[in-house]
Amino acid sequence: MIRAIVLGLVVLSLTACGGTGFKIGKEEYRQRVRTLGVVPLLVDGSSQLDHPRASEVVALLRRRSSGQHLQLVELLKEQKGYFDVRPVAGNPVALFDRLVRGRAWQEGGDGPYHHYRFDPRTVAELNRQQSTDALLVIVLNGAVRTEKRWDRTRLSYLEAPFNSILAAAAVVLPSGEIVWEHPGGKAFLDMQYPAFDEAYYNMTEEVPIRFITLGGLERHLNEPGRKLLQGAVLPLPYQELFDLLASDLKPGLLNPFKSTDSAQ
Repeated sequence: MIRAIVLGLVVLSLTACGGTGFKIGKEEYRQRVRTLGVVPLLVDGSSQLDHPRASEVVALLRRRSSGQHLQLVELLKEQKGYFDVRPVAGNPVALFDRLVRGRAWQEGGDGPYHHYRFDPRTVAELNRQQSTDALLVIVLNGAVRTEKRWDRTRLSYLEAPFNSILAAAAVVLPSGEIVWEHPGGKAFLDMQYPAFDEAYYNMTEEVPIRFITLGGLERHLNEPGRKLLQGAVLPLPYQELFDLLASDLKPGLLNPFKSTDSAQ
């Protein structure tokens, strides 16, 4: 009986759509997205960025995100879930202006997030130029969400609106159809923190919320993560984001595609 239950669960895991991001079945996804193009990380400078130095935060995100998508390309290639994964060339600012056609604030299982719409003509043009079937587009964006933040002792917490940087991601077909979406449940970068120590030393129950300085944000973005094969170090925020996206973007446990080169 136990064996039958386990077998049933295995079959269910193979036939289900999989991660919460898939909008179509995995088999259909595998057939429609054989070669995936990864767009450079985009930054939505007009999103909810309440930081007193918002324009500099945008510039910092663009500078630190430059070229990071190449590491995601390699990570997706290692998983062998696609026939090929290719980086898309282009200036991120210009690509944002051409690709993004609007956003909407939506509720998700992990909290509210910005859902982005993309221009089908631009998506089709980029897919044609890169000989890809779909584009993976990642947009770093500011959002204000009610969250629970704990103090360093993990004994007290504050539940309040905090301004954070989220990472919305979507796989978009040339038609503009989104076949996979990651709403960015966990913040890519916190921009505010509850000043528990300040409340403690002022002997008050009211915990003030402060913005992390620009220098502090840059140090968070530079925090070292995993070492790469070339000896470089992928910053921790990007490592955590890419690991999450790659894990959810697996179209199946087995790779149904075989390279034509290996068949010769």
